[in-house]
Amino acid sequence: MQAEDPNLATRPDFSSEDFRDARLQLTNDTVDDDQAARILGTLWDIQNAKDIQRWNACQEEEAQWARDLADQAAATLAEQQHRLREEEEAVLAEECKKNKAKYAPIPDVEVPSGPVDIPALYATCKLKKGEYCKLYFFTNASLAEADSFNASIDDEALTLLKSNNGQHVWIPASNTRDKSAVIKDEDLTWEQFGKALVRLIAAM
Repeated sequence: MQAEDPNLATRPDFSSEDFRDARLQLTNDTVDDDQAARILGTLWDIQNAKDIQRWNACQEEEAQWARDLADQAAATLAEQQHRLREEEEAVLAEECKKNKAKYAPIPDVEVPSGPVDIPALYATCKLKKGEYCKLYFFTNASLAEADSFNASIDDEALTLLKSNNGQHVWIPASNTRDKSAVIKDEDLTWEQFGKALVRLIAAM
């Protein structure tokens, strides 16, 4: 490839003394010195046009090579970023499985302006399991009892209960309830029933 751009080349003055010997090679009985200079100029133009064509072709080839190289580099980078995202998502998914509470979605709700009714742990466990829970646990009396409950002390206590398959198992006392102290749904007053029902729905 040429070192200089032939598009910028300027045709020499072939009528000058520097090209006297070249003109002599062309002069004869029918071609004088001026005609020889014009012939040299024409030959230079023809050669320069060929040089320009080769130069432009080489430039386009190099430009296309550079574009292909850039496209390849961009594709490689995109593939690396895609793999990195997949790895990060896999790590995050595994982390979410191990720490579900940490990554639990935060509901977009307003902060309660009034008191929050927190039922007894026994009732909460029932609701989480999707089991039937008596309305008594959402009455004022039961909520007051739950509010005074000291989880840091009572959570360590265990009690022996008979399971559905007849076996006796030890379970936390906070997950049990003295049935004799619980009022049946049908025995609740209308006022107790109405308030407890609203609280139960809110807790669900």
